[in-house]
Amino acid sequence: MSTVDRYLAPDVLTQDADERWLSPGVVDVIDGRIDAVGRPEEVPDRPHATVHQLSGMLLPGFVNAHAHSPMVLLRGAGEGLPVDRWLTEVMWPREGRLSPDDIGWGMRLGAAEMLAGGITTSSEMYFRPQVMADAAREVGLRALVAPPLLVSEGLDALGTWEQQLEAAVAFAAAHRDDPLIDGVIGPHAAYTVPEVPLREAGRIAAAEGLLLHLHVAEGEHEGDRIRARHGVSVPRYLEQLGVLEARVVAAHGVWLDDDDIGVFARHGVAVAHCPVSNGKHASGLAPVTALRAAGVPVAIATDGPASHDRLDVFAEMRAAIHLARLRERDASVLGPVDALRMVTSEAARAIGRDDLGAIAVGRRADLVLVDTRRLRPVVEPRDLLTHLVWSGTPESVRAVWVEGRQVVADGEVTTIDVQRAAAEVTARARRLAARA
Repeated sequence: MSTVDRYLAPDVLTQDADERWLSPGVVDVIDGRIDAVGRPEEVPDRPHATVHQLSGMLLPGFVNAHAHSPMVLLRGAGEGLPVDRWLTEVMWPREGRLSPDDIGWGMRLGAAEMLAGGITTSSEMYFRPQVMADAAREVGLRALVAPPLLVSEGLDALGTWEQQLEAAVAFAAAHRDDPLIDGVIGPHAAYTVPEVPLREAGRIAAAEGLLLHLHVAEGEHEGDRIRARHGVSVPRYLEQLGVLEARVVAAHGVWLDDDDIGVFARHGVAVAHCPVSNGKHASGLAPVTALRAAGVPVAIATDGPASHDRLDVFAEMRAAIHLARLRERDASVLGPVDALRMVTSEAARAIGRDDLGAIAVGRRADLVLVDTRRLRPVVEPRDLLTHLVWSGTPESVRAVWVEGRQVVADGEVTTIDVQRAAAEVTARARRLAARA
């Protein structure tokens, strides 16, 4: 017989379609799924439930829609460079020397950092997918893993593009019934993957029902070669190749015009918005308001920790609001509640996971408890959400559950030795930098 865990919290924000605010609230969890949600008088009594009396606000786990978390190994490297030089002069040379153990330790530390900050799901794009999956599972993070599809000098060890795609499909098949790991097709970008493999990646993703995750329009001149050769923007080029027939998450989406936004809206493409990374590399101001107005789901994401440099959605939410308001010159656009949706329910929709992003019956029991004692003054109840977005930090997170399993308690990750992971990453990062 399954046991019931009952969580009682002073405040519960469901983020479901009705966006209920329960004050106080009750959440029942059975076998990793949410079985009941409501106010105490609305939820049936269960005498045999294990009751957890919480202090603070219970939220859905945050979804990070675009990350390269093992890049904690490269945190701070290439400071001050634009994206193209940052990649070719610093990142790719060091990444070409990464060992599987390097990636495993980087993923462990990155996963721990995310969990401690309330991120329960991360959509990852990086090398050695099984190493990534094993490390994420060990720490307790839910992960969507996109094996690399990249054609570049110095990365010959990845194999031919045919071999890379074959490996990605095999990885996805091996994890089709995995409760924590999903396989994703991950061509790096239209400017790094030739036409034939890009077209094939889209065909396979559509045929296999897999998410396709790639970088789109991050830099101002990213699409110049494609426009010169094909006469169209990157989104239209992807449309012509049939790539957008798959479920697609386009990372960044900074340099999009109205026609590009229309292409995304027609094909149900979602955008993973990385405001801090975009700002660090001076990539530009993404048209977030226009995208959302067109019905394009926009998820706030951290990008890799060599780009932010933090895996911190609180900082990302604030940056998203700042940049949207600066772009539109309007202090009323993209409010705190919008930003919160963009790391919970809207982010879950963006990655095609309707079992995440909300505290609702049938959803996965991915939960975050935040300390609200410092979020003062509260004149009206809704002030708690405003303060959470504007003043919250990863240190506000007190407890986290993934699939009903507690992985953070009293603000500390409980699944691995974080200090050992930090020491391993530091030693390996120094080795990679010394050979630069």
